[in-house]
Amino acid sequence: MSVTLPVLQSWTWPWPIWTLNLVYLATGLVIAAHYVPLLRRAWLFPVAAATVHPLLSWSVWTLCRAIALVYGIFVVREPVFLLVVGADLFGRLAVAALIVRARVLSSGIGLHP
Repeated sequence: MSVTLPVLQSWTWPWPIWTLNLVYLATGLVIAAHYVPLLRRAWLFPVAAATVHPLLSWSVWTLCRAIALVYGIFVVREPVFLLVVGADLFGRLAVAALIVRARVLSSGIGLHP
């Protein structure tokens, strides 16, 4: 049984579909670029990153995005979707890694006197 929405079947996009692909790609890349300041702060201020960022939340969000990427690879198969989800996943993985790094540094593990 296929799921269809009759309202959307008769609706037409007023511009060529590539414009929607381009806008989706642009918004995805803007979101991914917004990880850069967060990563920079987490790197420079590990004690703050260890206390402010919940590792469990970032882990769950990262897992959900990883599942979305696998879904995109096997079901959606749309390069723009895969690029946007992949860039977001990379940002989330980087944040989670820096939170782990911050917690290790703040706990004293691996620090030399």
